[in-house]
Amino acid sequence: MKIWFDADNAPHVLVMKPIAEELCRRGHEVFFTARDRSSTCDLLEMYGLDYMKVGGKYARGFLGKVAGILGRAAQLTRKVRKLKPDVSFGHGSRSLPIASWLIGVPSVTMYDYEWVNPSIFNRFCRKILLPEVIDDDRCREAGIRLDKVARFPGFKENLYLDGIEPDPSVAEELGLKPDKVHVLIRPPAITAHYHNPEAEVILAAMLEKLLAREDVQIVWLPRDPDPYTFADKEHAAEVITPSKVYPGPQLVLSCDLVIGGGGTMTREAAILGVSAISFFCGRLGKVDEILENEGRISLVRAPEEVSYLLFQKSRNERTQYHVQATDTVKLITERLEEQALSAYE
Repeated sequence: MKIWFDADNAPHVLVMKPIAEELCRRGHEVFFTARDRSSTCDLLEMYGLDYMKVGGKYARGFLGKVAGILGRAAQLTRKVRKLKPDVSFGHGSRSLPIASWLIGVPSVTMYDYEWVNPSIFNRFCRKILLPEVIDDDRCREAGIRLDKVARFPGFKENLYLDGIEPDPSVAEELGLKPDKVHVLIRPPAITAHYHNPEAEVILAAMLEKLLAREDVQIVWLPRDPDPYTFADKEHAAEVITPSKVYPGPQLVLSCDLVIGGGGTMTREAAILGVSAISFFCGRLGKVDEILENEGRISLVRAPEEVSYLLFQKSRNERTQYHVQATDTVKLITERLEEQALSAYE
């Protein structure tokens, strides 16, 4: 069978890699399409995964995103129709299910933030894969069709974090000093539909405190666009912006504290046992609720909470959250095989 993977954003590459490898071990053929966004294409090249670049950034605003999704779906349809895949797989890619429907290919999606608009997935996907902590009640509240839901154990990050070890060369290349506190910061996605401007107010309060400390090195991992500038301002802390793309988990493991305005990187830290603070101000998802309840992520929801949490969360003893990745990879692989076979029934 031929399985089509669509990487719509950089974190999706890490999720898809072990699934694609397992499918290849089972004798199937896989191929990738990728949206030219963030470091998605860089990661595919880093891991030696061949891909076709299809689409890029969308215009801002609701109408710009709708036009971008539909336009990319049309591009995918033209590019992939002749390849005749048996099933497609995406991690929240909205263009993929539409393109798959247009060429008559069953599509499976996977995601872990239940408050995204599920309309496209409900209409065009055969299966929607969710973490098992997102129960039926939460699916109903979020408008997700229960008859399409299949669940996997643990979190999506377990797929690629199981057994990972730090790469000392990352800290060396970044210039991290052993006598400093290393703080990785991922700002909020200001163009996302769920963005709350309050997150930028909280980030400003955090930066004010961090930049005043001589014992801190900040690893700044910007989004595009990046409205923040540090070079023209005086501050005690050193700010390091990586000059090349690194796998996110290796950046996390090189630091003592991860502060994020989104989801994936703070969850990676939480699962790897690295201290994690989230200042995501959108509606909290079930996965983050669980990690907060277990004390693996600290949430900062207002600027006045910054002083209390910020410096109590560094240099904790690391205890990893273990889930057998092989079980999840096997489950997802079997779901893809089932949907591919169903197209011939």
